[in-house]
Amino acid sequence: MVKNLLKKIISNEYNTDFDILTPPDPKMGDYSVNLAFILAKKEKKNPKELSEELAAKFSKSNELSRYFGKIEAVGGFVNFYISNDFLRSQLLKILEQGENFGSGEKKNYKINLEFVSANPTGPLTVHNVRAAPYGDALASILKKSGYDVTKEYYINDAGNQVRLLGESVARRYLRLKGKTIDFPDNLYQGEYIIDIAKEVEKDGLVDQIENFDELVLVCKDYALKKLTSLIIGSLKRLGVEFDVWFSEEKLYETGEAETTLRILDKGKHVYEKDGAKWLKIDNSGERDAVLVKSDGAYSYLMGDIAYTRNKFMRGFNKAVNIWGADHHGDVLRLMTGVKFLNYEDEALDVLLHQLISIKVGGETKRMSKRKGELVIFDELLEEVGGDVIRFFFLMKDLNTHMEFDIDLAKKQSNKNPVYYVQYAFARLNSILAKSKEQRAKSKNFENLELLKEKEEFLLMRSLVKFPELVEEISKNYQVHHLAQYSFSLASVFHNFYEKHKVIQDDKNLERARLELCRATATILKTTLSLMGISAPERMDGKESEGA
Repeated sequence: MVKNLLKKIISNEYNTDFDILTPPDPKMGDYSVNLAFILAKKEKKNPKELSEELAAKFSKSNELSRYFGKIEAVGGFVNFYISNDFLRSQLLKILEQGENFGSGEKKNYKINLEFVSANPTGPLTVHNVRAAPYGDALASILKKSGYDVTKEYYINDAGNQVRLLGESVARRYLRLKGKTIDFPDNLYQGEYIIDIAKEVEKDGLVDQIENFDELVLVCKDYALKKLTSLIIGSLKRLGVEFDVWFSEEKLYETGEAETTLRILDKGKHVYEKDGAKWLKIDNSGERDAVLVKSDGAYSYLMGDIAYTRNKFMRGFNKAVNIWGADHHGDVLRLMTGVKFLNYEDEALDVLLHQLISIKVGGETKRMSKRKGELVIFDELLEEVGGDVIRFFFLMKDLNTHMEFDIDLAKKQSNKNPVYYVQYAFARLNSILAKSKEQRAKSKNFENLELLKEKEEFLLMRSLVKFPELVEEISKNYQVHHLAQYSFSLASVFHNFYEKHKVIQDDKNLERARLELCRATATILKTTLSLMGISAPERMDGKESEGA
């Protein structure tokens, strides 16, 4: 990868930290290095003059000349321009490697990626699912980078919230049977509870049960099984499937939670107060958290710490959790608990996703858990489709609030970003399908040398950046950069297509441009595949424009 090569070559000469940036405008080069500013502070020189010295020195490097056609100093930075010959060589590499282009070497490194993990106490909401496309795409990117990845869903099937679920169904059932019984506000209020109660009544599962606590237990187990199945189905319709569905209850049945607590206690990280057991976060005591409640029940935190330990006991080198923003206060507690178990800080990453609001007809409504204000994910999926949901969710940084515009999502025009990207692939497919030329078998640059137009090189530059992008996302988890890259690539291609003919009288140039189109189609399809989005060969039931 060019960026890594540039970093390595300069680092061999200068043993200091520096950054390699991507200029906002291609006219400023493909990479911009701030080395002159770093050295200027140490050597007390003018960074502008130093950058000119560096540019002159780098321009004479035979090693750098293999990749860069021009190196110049601009405002204290040293800008590097990838050479045309190298761009053409990478174009040929894409054609040879196909979908394997940009793949990293296999690593002996196992990552547990846990995401969504919404409580099975109701149907998935739009907010619950924000992490689904993100986690699924991140898993694909990590796998492409060579990591061994397991996608996991943590089923919160223990604790008070599932008992309340069982009680909610039990009380609805009793009402259906004509019993006069109250229904407290702290129980689950949704219509889905009534639907489950009707199923319980229809199946006759509890007809012979008279004890209320036993009734609650049976209703709880039935509701958990039912709602978990619905969650699995909803995610599957989005194209998201998990390798492991892990039950929280098993942590207590097997004694793992108790063992984990004992390890923490032995390390002097646990103390008792008010009949409860607390995790000592720091000396202030202000951020300490309950592990075991005064009634003897384990807290969510205790379960999370035991669950994380379980992951490492299963042989994972790293655990990556994607949580909702409402868990912000839990991150430090979990990280601290895991650290007290003697695992390295780098072994656990916790990512948070922000809230979603839905915009319809120009009006925005906020997600809320209050009765009657939930937007069920299945409804949105039916309304706009999985491809749109995935792309819209992936276009935004996970850390930013997201507004989902349903009217825009349903448009089949260039204003809709996913339509714009998919149309680029359909256009490419049409060009290639209409051409009668067979793919050139030659591994020389005879035809590729004819690619000389500015738009052709801009397209090649975009393609060459793909491997670097995959590697960077595997390290920083910024999956939205992939969606943005696909949109940018589609835009660069559309611009090329509108200015230059592919199918034409000059057959040598035609063959060269067809190869460029094939390479572009390969990268665009690979990018869409990593995001779990389809790459349609036709749009709107009609073949896209020709060449």
